[in-house]
Amino acid sequence: MDFPRINQTNTKNVFSTIREISEILSLSNEPDKLANMALDTLSQVLEVECCWLQTISDRRHKKLNLVAERGFSPEMRQEIGTMDLSHAFSEQIIGMGHKIVIPDLSNDGVYGLPSFKKNGYKWMVAVPLMTYRAHGILGTASRNRKLLKKDTADLIMTIAGMIAASLSKANLSRSTLSVEKPKPETAHSAGEEPKAAVKKPAPEPAAQAKEEPKKAEKKAETRPEANSREELKPIEKKPETPVKLKTVENPAPVKPAKRPDGAFSNHAQKMEQFRKAHR
Repeated sequence: MDFPRINQTNTKNVFSTIREISEILSLSNEPDKLANMALDTLSQVLEVECCWLQTISDRRHKKLNLVAERGFSPEMRQEIGTMDLSHAFSEQIIGMGHKIVIPDLSNDGVYGLPSFKKNGYKWMVAVPLMTYRAHGILGTASRNRKLLKKDTADLIMTIAGMIAASLSKANLSRSTLSVEKPKPETAHSAGEEPKAAVKKPAPEPAAQAKEEPKKAEKKAETRPEANSREELKPIEKKPETPVKLKTVENPAPVKPAKRPDGAFSNHAQKMEQFRKAHR
């Protein structure tokens, strides 16, 4: 069974559009450039005059940021720029994760976007920038009614998922680089570039022992006056402590033991008398 020719053409255009968007998103890793390049490609492949990207800047305070836009008038920029997460339009897309298709903007009274009708736009499609959660809004609008087809909203939903993944990756890469980037060292004086400190290796014990006498000689050469003064200084002698000598007393004369037989007693008496006489 052959499919109608129109379905084959639409399928070919869908794959061509996805391929072109994918190639563009791989060319940059900066969120701002990536958003602008994605909108340029989207407006060309879908032939729409108006498209925009909004991202959540502050979830706590429900703030949205208009990142990039194409075909906006000052009134449209003001209307979309003042929109936050509590607005019925953004709450339906980001809060609920639904896509909004408005085939006729002239009869729309639900979301209150009069600036688009005022600038002649006939239809609008807005979808969430969705990965594991909603990050913002991708919207498209055109003055040509024929450009809105049955699969247009699904195609834009697929493209929004690709853009959301690329933006998340780019923001993560930027935050990682900002954390890892070293802080620049402050110069000591204006116009002076900071010099990198070079650490010298610690000298080996043998080399250090050889260097010590050399350092001592250099020290002596640099201070000749101090050395001469030190040489001229008289050497102070410490007073010697007197040594106390103990007086040795003469031992008392040892008297010979008396013999029981009385021998030599006369001789001992005579020697005793002699010692007393010569003292």
